[in-house]
Amino acid sequence: MKKQIFTLTIIVSICLYSSGQHSELGWSGTEIIAKDQFTNVSKWITGNTIGESCYVTTDSENVYFHWKFGTGNRAKWAICFQILNPPIVLSDSMIFGIDVKGSVCKSTRDVSIKFEDGFNQVPYKWHGLASLNRWCERLVVLKKQLEGTMNWNNVKVITLVISSDASANDVQSDSGTVVFRKLQMANAANWQRTNSYESLKDTSYLDTIRNQAIQGILTRQVSNGLFYTWKEDKSSWLYGHGILLKLLTIEGQWQNGFPANASAMAAEKLALFLVNNQDVKGFWPRAWNTDNGSIKFNLESDGTVWMGDFPWIITGLVNYYAKSGDSRVLASIQKARSFLFNLIDANGKFYTLKVSTNTKYEVTSAEAYAAGVQSLIELGDTVKAMTMLNFISSLTWDNVLKYWKEGTYSKRPVLFANTWMASLMYHIPDDQKAFDALSFIGKAMNTRGPGQPEGLDGIGPVATWYEGTLSYICAQGPGSQGLFDSLVKYRLDDGTIPAYNDNIGALVDIWAVNWSSLDATLWLYFAASKSSPFRIYYKAPDIPGLIQQTYISPIINIYPNPTSENFIVTFSMKQPAQVNLEVLNRLGQVVSVILDENMSQGEHQVVWNAEGIPSGIYFYRLTAGSQSSKGKMVVVR
Repeated sequence: MKKQIFTLTIIVSICLYSSGQHSELGWSGTEIIAKDQFTNVSKWITGNTIGESCYVTTDSENVYFHWKFGTGNRAKWAICFQILNPPIVLSDSMIFGIDVKGSVCKSTRDVSIKFEDGFNQVPYKWHGLASLNRWCERLVVLKKQLEGTMNWNNVKVITLVISSDASANDVQSDSGTVVFRKLQMANAANWQRTNSYESLKDTSYLDTIRNQAIQGILTRQVSNGLFYTWKEDKSSWLYGHGILLKLLTIEGQWQNGFPANASAMAAEKLALFLVNNQDVKGFWPRAWNTDNGSIKFNLESDGTVWMGDFPWIITGLVNYYAKSGDSRVLASIQKARSFLFNLIDANGKFYTLKVSTNTKYEVTSAEAYAAGVQSLIELGDTVKAMTMLNFISSLTWDNVLKYWKEGTYSKRPVLFANTWMASLMYHIPDDQKAFDALSFIGKAMNTRGPGQPEGLDGIGPVATWYEGTLSYICAQGPGSQGLFDSLVKYRLDDGTIPAYNDNIGALVDIWAVNWSSLDATLWLYFAASKSSPFRIYYKAPDIPGLIQQTYISPIINIYPNPTSENFIVTFSMKQPAQVNLEVLNRLGQVVSVILDENMSQGEHQVVWNAEGIPSGIYFYRLTAGSQSSKGKMVVVR
């Protein structure tokens, strides 16, 4: 293998990495109903079905909606509404928000808001919200999430509803009070967006947090190789174990093919468990019972493989093989890769499999696509990865509000869809969508939950989701430094971090527990490392049977990245070819040509001396023959 070393000093005109226009966290809008009218008890009219009753009281800030349900197995509801005279115009409003506080009651009760124009009505329901006995502030719903159509230039009625569906388990009488305040609206399309990433400041404290997280994680492994995702219910979930194997590989050391430190030994045990517990078709169960390794959940409730989890195991195993050289995992990688490849169309459309019938079903989740794209990049197939990324982005990107929708058939903004898709933008010189989406999600999902700390929620915003907030920090969204400084104060004594800052279980479309979380701690590690599970750490290994590109290795390895000194750029040639390696600025202009010559087969390195270059982002473009590879290099000071 031939290596050529070039030392280059290039002064590039670039945008600063952590400066420029910044978007603030959270949002505030204008009142939909004037406060003196909203809190005027005489303006509220109540109604209910037979067997139910309700009434309204108010004070200077709040509307108290008191409801009582009768006995019986039937749908139950109570409503209060205001007739708006004159009607109001909400055609320019893109987002609505309201503060809600529920109360203790015997069963799960839902809260809905409805807008009516006299002929049509459009509702939105928060499941279980009336049963949550604390304030949820600035609960968000986008206008496009509301079901149905209406004349938004002629809004005549706004209705608040407490309800529950018919249930044989819910036949007793029940009562409670839901408090409402601050019904707001905003034109979210006009929200300020950032034009730069926000990197965490370099401090020794980051190393301490990272090392304590590693130690806390290692204590969760049992003899069979699994780690407790949740010690409370002794379960191990697939998604986290894929990211975990990548982390352990990064921290692991091997000598002559043998594990030489605790992380490497833990990685080997986990990798071999995955190899020995893979389905013959190539996928893995969604969850195991940790202590005995038996399957807890094999498939989704509809009998399909959940693609938001499965691809992360490929990512973990490929990283493990690339660094350790442990050939015992090779057959498992090949089987999983084959399973994955057979579920991706030539145009990038992604499918899952109903295992019992061997039937393909369309994947609709942007989060699942992001996991699949990352696994393809780790495998080295960047062509297929970018085809898949472009396909899902074209279907889920909202050109008006500038965020990635939850999926191809859902307009809901969710945290992972945006932080994961934004993280994938690291692989291509296209930051604007990442800037826009992170700015949007930092506003819409911002919450304090039941007090502190400030953070983001996955769907709500109802409670602070530590794992999701840390994924936002890894994606370098606006306000990352303040969020990180706040969150790390809530780490547990063993260096791990909870999943949420509340313990409400399955309410309001989330599953929030304050248990110590393996998955959240993994994201804490990457945040403290100023990195992400979406970053490439090792060159894609030559796996037998993998479709390799003709000339260059599918991934150029750049290490360290970000850095303040030298970038080591490594690429390998499958065969001799003319190679052009250029540096581009943020406008796509070529500012330097690093290489433009015939290169021999084998591995080559370019050392780029970044000394004296200001903090910022620039991009490389490597072309060999008819093929091209692009990526990002970041200088930090």
